[in-house]
Amino acid sequence: MKKVLLLLFSLMLFISSCSAGGTDSVNGGIKAGQVIKTINKGKAVLIKDLIITDDLDFTLIVNHEIFSSSLETARTDVPVTFLNCIFMGKVIANGTESGRQVRVHFGHTLTFEACDFRQDVNFDNVTVEGEVNFTGATFREQARFNNVHFKGKNNWFTAVISEKNFSMQEALINGSCDFFKAQTKGKTSFQSTEFNGLARFSDLEADGACDFSLVRFRDDALFTYSNFSGDFRMTNAMILGRLDLNSCEFQANAYLSESRFFGPVNFSKSNVKGFFDLSSAAFYSDNPDFTEFSILKPDQLNTKGIRVVQYNSSLPFETNPKVKTN
Repeated sequence: MKKVLLLLFSLMLFISSCSAGGTDSVNGGIKAGQVIKTINKGKAVLIKDLIITDDLDFTLIVNHEIFSSSLETARTDVPVTFLNCIFMGKVIANGTESGRQVRVHFGHTLTFEACDFRQDVNFDNVTVEGEVNFTGATFREQARFNNVHFKGKNNWFTAVISEKNFSMQEALINGSCDFFKAQTKGKTSFQSTEFNGLARFSDLEADGACDFSLVRFRDDALFTYSNFSGDFRMTNAMILGRLDLNSCEFQANAYLSESRFFGPVNFSKSNVKGFFDLSSAAFYSDNPDFTEFSILKPDQLNTKGIRVVQYNSSLPFETNPKVKTN
């Protein structure tokens, strides 16, 4: 009898331990389906200090509008807010249904402040009508924001940490965009993105290659005190406001060739260890500020074909006394 009771007791312990290991019993955890249900009821989402245990797929929102035979939109018109949450699964905002591509349209604010994303985050092709807030977020896998359209006045990515690749390519940012004190470990790309408001990347720590080729800055672009460990590219770009690349550390190469600068350009107190390529660039405001600019060797500065349109002649960088070499 004792053996039978001991066996039953052991079996109960085994079942209990298996149940405790399941996602349903995670302390402070909820299923992503609860979020989608809240949205489907037309209620605002406000979740704080919780763990989302599985994939959060915004394409599962029931309000779909068919745009064409190949495209439909999943719409939500309520604020979506997560504060200090952990996402154990993927966060998805695009997919396919019945052979059509599904894009997600957020009709209000979108907030993931101080959130920890353990798997891939894919917000490709989304539209957000309100402000966007990813302040203090950590992306441990791929983070994709390609072809997004942010329509709000402010978009916050302040102090984000990206441990893998981060991409916001071919995006349209209507308002200001803030990446102050962001840290990126993998490749970072904003290629072909259009910033219509102030873009702040000051104190950026970019360990991998950083690509701003073909961007359009229609306001000021600020990169003061940034550190680029990999190659920095801003080729074929257009900057209508001021460009501050002053007090920056370029540990590798910097390419700004064939770009057009319509506002003041500041390279003062920046240090370059690789090549600094300004070939075929055009400056429409004034001479760029090279006060205390430092480069290892004179031949690492490429100024072939540059133009300073205001003076209708090429700027003689080779004899510019403000440019010093080590």
